[in-house]
Amino acid sequence: MIDALELRGLHFGYGSRAAVQDVSLHLSAGDCYGFLGHNGAGKTTVMRLCLGLLRPARGDVRVFGVDAQRHRREANGLVGALIERPGFHLHVSARHNLVALARLQGIARKLAKVEAGRVIEAVGLAAAADRRVGTFSMGMRQRLGIAQALLGKPRLLLLDEPTNGLDPEGISDLRALLRRLSRDDGVAVMLSSHQLAELEGLCTRVGVLRDGRMIAEGDLDALRRQVGARHVVTGQPLDALAQRLQALGLAPDRDGERLLVDLQQRAPGDVTRELTAAGALHSFAPEQATLERIYLNASRLAAPAHERANPPPATTIPTTIPAPTLGRTGASRWRSFVFETGTLLRRRSTIPLLLLPCGVAWLSVHGYQRRVEDGLALVEAGERFSADAGSGYLAVAQALQAATPVLALALLWFASQTFAADVAGDTLRNTYIRSLRRQDVLFGKLAVLLATAGIGWLLLCATGVVVSLATVGFGDLEEVSRYGDRDLLAAADEVRPVMLVALAQLALPLAAVVAVATAASAVARRPALALALAALFVLGPELLRTWLPEHGGWLLTSQLPVAWRDDSVLAYLGATARGAADALWLHADVAAWAPLAWLGAATAALVLLVQRMRIS
Repeated sequence: MIDALELRGLHFGYGSRAAVQDVSLHLSAGDCYGFLGHNGAGKTTVMRLCLGLLRPARGDVRVFGVDAQRHRREANGLVGALIERPGFHLHVSARHNLVALARLQGIARKLAKVEAGRVIEAVGLAAAADRRVGTFSMGMRQRLGIAQALLGKPRLLLLDEPTNGLDPEGISDLRALLRRLSRDDGVAVMLSSHQLAELEGLCTRVGVLRDGRMIAEGDLDALRRQVGARHVVTGQPLDALAQRLQALGLAPDRDGERLLVDLQQRAPGDVTRELTAAGALHSFAPEQATLERIYLNASRLAAPAHERANPPPATTIPTTIPAPTLGRTGASRWRSFVFETGTLLRRRSTIPLLLLPCGVAWLSVHGYQRRVEDGLALVEAGERFSADAGSGYLAVAQALQAATPVLALALLWFASQTFAADVAGDTLRNTYIRSLRRQDVLFGKLAVLLATAGIGWLLLCATGVVVSLATVGFGDLEEVSRYGDRDLLAAADEVRPVMLVALAQLALPLAAVVAVATAASAVARRPALALALAALFVLGPELLRTWLPEHGGWLLTSQLPVAWRDDSVLAYLGATARGAADALWLHADVAAWAPLAWLGAATAALVLLVQRMRIS
């Protein structure tokens, strides 16, 4: 029979500190596995290793026989998990969060809504399903975290400290739910906890972890037999009863108004007669070994894991990979793209920030039109000798020179937050535990950001062109004198190709900004620090211009207009549209290669960073 989860010889360390050492365990369908250990024992680390959030130094993880390291997407399609703090998007409802995660898991849209309703009902959140998660209490968020773990009817459930924040009623409901899942539906459940009483009466198998090592592992009944049963003694006077037990060579422990004693080889009847002679015996009965006793006994007898833990039997590797109950593992990149698109659109700042550069361009064109009209009015009044009659090409150049830095800053903000905000809000973990590979998540995020840059670029160019056409027109640029003479400054046929090249060229540096800022987000992983680091990556190389003047075109700041200099194609467009004889595009030779180099280098760095990223 194939185990639901099998770990063999798992090792992992944080730097020089070994957090997990030679951990082996297994659980089968229908098992409820209690994963016990003190705080810092390594329970959460083991669960992260099972889900691929961390990569083991050595050892194997198999989910229903599937090698979880080689087939991460297929393995995670069979697993539901709650690891530490449940992370959700706070500005949308619980139902919206769950539907988005169900869609990410490959569940069809209509079924995703039904599935979200099912798990909401299962955890008792039906009355609050359409409230914003930001208004939830800690206990409600914990229930929601359990709900997202149940999406898709997983065959293996990993719950890390699931009772955190739950009130007694919530704990009781959770116990009933887990009993139903394991006993009726055959779901394998693994619970980690240091609150042993919360797992009592629920687990069929137990593993005890201490300082990263398994010190006991196996069936609960077998571990109880190893520990042995104690007898509970109550009566009066309790001290006299304790003294009589000590006289028999036994070592009773006082627990409030009762005594706990291991009879060793003595017959219970003999002990009963001795206690009756010593005082008023109220009760004398065996007590089954509790999880607490199993844990304390294992800790007291702690030895290297290979000496005390029961190694799991070898399992047969399936020839076919099991399919998830609901959802699918295919089309993972498309699912990631759709999910990230929804995430970006749900942010309140997304649409305003994309439209802000268009507003700046609109204002710039109207400002240019007003200056042209004022100049012509002064010529007509005889206060100026001549003025130009205006050109839509020049209006476009000035509008993009003003608005492109605004768009670049907006994209810098979006991209710098893509990993950092998810890590800070604990939402990245919810993405990684779905049936996706890390490269799928990266593809979804980067593709959405590049698409956003493309949309922003299109909106900006369209705004500049349409508003210029409507207000100024795309004719020749002429100079009008007070005598009515009109001299040609720049022919429309000569400027039009330059404008088309400039509009097209603008897209590459903006895409490079996105890739660089996304890499900064993967490095910093904190929103404010990621934003600062992204700005440093983009603007910092400008300091090299003094030492490398001949190679300044390779800087991103040479391909985009900035406050202190404009060497970009837009400056060349503006000079050409004015009819300047000395119009020059300084870095035309590397205008395509420079942003492509930045884009390629940042993307390569992103792939390495995401593959090595540790998800807390």
